[in-house]
Amino acid sequence: MCGRRYSRIVAYDIVITKPCTDAPGRFIAESSFGRKFNMGRLCALLRAIDGAKCSESLGVARCDFKGWTLILYRSGRIDIRKVVDVGDARAAMAELESVLAGAFEP
Repeated sequence: MCGRRYSRIVAYDIVITKPCTDAPGRFIAESSFGRKFNMGRLCALLRAIDGAKCSESLGVARCDFKGWTLILYRSGRIDIRKVVDVGDARAAMAELESVLAGAFEP
């Protein structure tokens, strides 16, 4: 299943949905980590990012990170805006899974 870690190498299912209207030549990618976020822990991690917004009750968070705009959902789904291509989206997913490791449900 997408995003489950059986080793350090993870293959993410990435779908490029549409071009970004605010960033010509960039796209919006959708994917999933395959496991849910604990919103309390996710929101606590995101507080360190200037401008991040997080709602535990709604189960959604939004932030800018390394040139990407991220929308994270309690379900583990993620929308990554401003990606160049599928490879860029996969790189974002791998980095984010590492950065957000403490925010996933056990």
